[in-house]
Amino acid sequence: YDRPKQIVCEEHGKPAKTLWKVLARYPDKNQSRLSLTPHTGRTHQLRVHCAHAQGLNMPIVGDDLYGRRTNRLHLHAKRLTITHPVSQKSMTFKVESEF
Repeated sequence: YDRPKQIVCEEHGKPAKTLWKVLARYPDKNQSRLSLTPHTGRTHQLRVHCAHAQGLNMPIVGDDLYGRRTNRLHLHAKRLTITHPVSQKSMTFKVESEF
């Protein structure tokens, strides 16, 4: 219950880059479905870029730290690629979201 929020700091902060694309708009819910592609790996990067006034200014649905709590955080990794720590082979995992 005492998790620190990450902040945007022009003076001491590290750069963070996220590409985003609107996939669908839901005006009746005042929501949009986005594709987010992080190009850096900062703590809470996607959550901050969505919620911050200098970013998209729209928190991710269910984000209890930067927005409002719902039944779950609506953030899903559709594809994840990692390098296996032993074999050093690239491994890609894909799964569609439930929402």
